[in-house]
Amino acid sequence: MAHALAAGCNVIDTSSNYTDGGSERCVGQVLAGLVEAGKVRREDIVVVSKLGYVQGQNLRLAELREQGGRPFPEMVKYMDECWHCIHPEFLADQLDRSLARLKLPVLDVCLLHNPEYFFSDALHRGVTDVARLRDEFYRRLRAAFAFFESQVLRGHIRSYGVSSNTCTSPATDGEMTSLERMLGVAESVGGANHHFGVLQLPMNLVESGAMLTRNNGDQTVLDVAAAAGIGVLVNRPLNAIVDGRLMRLAGALAPEVAPWIDPQLPAQRRAATLSQKALYVVSSTPGVSCVLVGMRRSIYVDDALPVQGWPKLPADAVRSVYEAFGR
Repeated sequence: MAHALAAGCNVIDTSSNYTDGGSERCVGQVLAGLVEAGKVRREDIVVVSKLGYVQGQNLRLAELREQGGRPFPEMVKYMDECWHCIHPEFLADQLDRSLARLKLPVLDVCLLHNPEYFFSDALHRGVTDVARLRDEFYRRLRAAFAFFESQVLRGHIRSYGVSSNTCTSPATDGEMTSLERMLGVAESVGGANHHFGVLQLPMNLVESGAMLTRNNGDQTVLDVAAAAGIGVLVNRPLNAIVDGRLMRLAGALAPEVAPWIDPQLPAQRRAATLSQKALYVVSSTPGVSCVLVGMRRSIYVDDALPVQGWPKLPADAVRSVYEAFGR
């Protein structure tokens, strides 16, 4: 992480449930050390964290509250070791804990982490009235956004948004989340100057729904985000989920996929690693603001860094790559 920040990366994405809070503690320790040493300026770094999962220590806390007769409201008990909640009472508890772990007085961006668990749980339990489920989902979202707006006023966060794996799904998918409706909810609680400003979504060479799937009327989620000035953070740029299985877009696959991607690349980029090519396509996608890459090893950072300086691919070349992989 220190290597990435020193090299010019300026966005850190984490979550309250990554390594049971350990990720936030690591971010807080590293960032504070770099700022104190004068190696980075705090105001130059955007820190993003996410709330919603109830696992590990959070699950123990939720269980203790239930035993004491004061449970967190509207808890979604998706499975034994994975609950989920976006109720303001839970978010207030979690935001305080996240800020403490991050050693920050204010969080730049606070996201709801996969709120579509509400749909997953309901459909798993056999609830089939999707229209009613969606109305209830956006009612819960409204309460969460109202809480976030209050935290902006209090100086605890600067902006908020949603991280959703299903905002790129077809509109017919019962678990699909609509950016268009999210924006309507944000305006209903914060007016035209609301602070909903960021959407995080999955996108890679294989999962290209953000660009190709028209699921907000006749627009894609990236169309809607661009029109509204929403920052789009892409996760999973190198790990595709195909038929429920993980596909790693690593060098070993390069010969297999070269015929699909290389014709759309400038000649000087065709010798790059497959991971670099994948990052190049995703970061060139119109409407994408930032591509999130893992920083567990310096080699990952060194592989990704050169892509930042490459001129973006034309939009038609990007589309051609996605369409080729889709076939």
